[in-house]
Amino acid sequence: MHAFVTGALTGIGFGVVLYKVGATRYSRVMGMLTLRDTKVMKFACTAIGTAAILYGLAAAFGVAEERNLVPRVMPYLGWAHVVGGILFGAALGVSGLCPGTCVAKTGGQGGAKRFAGLAALLGLVAGVLVYAALKERLTDAGIIATNQKPLTVHGVLGLPYAAVALVWGVAFLAVAIAVDRLTPEKSYAPEHERKTVVDWVRGEWSWAAAGTIGGALVVLATAQGGYLGFSGAVLALVGWLAHVLGHPLEVVPRITDDIIWRAALIVGVLPGAFLGRLTSLPSRAAVEQPLPKRLDPAALGKTFAAVTTMTLGAMIGGGCTTGAFIAAWPTLSVGSLAMAGTFFAAAMATASLRLWVTRTLDLPASQAIGDRVYD
Repeated sequence: MHAFVTGALTGIGFGVVLYKVGATRYSRVMGMLTLRDTKVMKFACTAIGTAAILYGLAAAFGVAEERNLVPRVMPYLGWAHVVGGILFGAALGVSGLCPGTCVAKTGGQGGAKRFAGLAALLGLVAGVLVYAALKERLTDAGIIATNQKPLTVHGVLGLPYAAVALVWGVAFLAVAIAVDRLTPEKSYAPEHERKTVVDWVRGEWSWAAAGTIGGALVVLATAQGGYLGFSGAVLALVGWLAHVLGHPLEVVPRITDDIIWRAALIVGVLPGAFLGRLTSLPSRAAVEQPLPKRLDPAALGKTFAAVTTMTLGAMIGGGCTTGAFIAAWPTLSVGSLAMAGTFFAAAMATASLRLWVTRTLDLPASQAIGDRVYD
């Protein structure tokens, strides 16, 4: 019970952050991938920098083991990072979703399409089931490595973790500040001018505040003995439900406190995002020109297919935008660098192709929609 409660509370906290920083907005994610709205990028860099500095300070002062702040290192999976990263990135570039934002967007009731959240959640489950069915074949084909190595940057360099982590963290904070100075950030005007502290809390949070809280939650998850990664959390939840239904999956052979914590993590994101929405200040356009949701079967099918592909890619490659990037890069894991580097390259290429070549991405139109309904 303790594992479920702590996992759910951590998920609620991160669900609030994802919603309040705008990471569930399709237009913000597409803006990040095309470098036309870099708020989510700055949030992620700040979270990585904050977590790396906190981990580094714990190691430098010799309290990491005592406080259970030795970060869990994502293993190096070789070609699995490339295959999984391409699948994940291509789907991200189409849908603007990742496992955590699928749930947060559903909880926050975002988007202009009816039942889009349900389609995304079904895609998460389908992706896990497809992976469970294909894992043995992928392993036999050598795509999923059986000899998984916890390679790290500081290990390869032969340097202490604390020193490298502190430099790494400061560098990411510097990147966030530089990006803020050099690139645009879309502004969504609130219903009324924010004057009081309550108004600022209710409004969409700044990348700096949200990133600092997000990084602290990553470290808090480690202190609890968990890991803040949502693809693994989806796997844990589906595996747990399969056990409850009497049809256990081979990829989740038994239910442990770690599995329960991870499952609760993704469950908590849903009410967390709902809480974020419930306490938010609506945009001026949403009040003056509300946009009713409409049923679009084609869009639902695209969402389901993209999220299924994305989840399969996350399972193969070992993580998602949270688990293989925000939570993993502070650990200096080589595997996370390979996975996140691959899927971001694939996602940016896909989004840019849609923007410039196929013309299937109209970012100004998406931003206009996002101003009227939290997209």
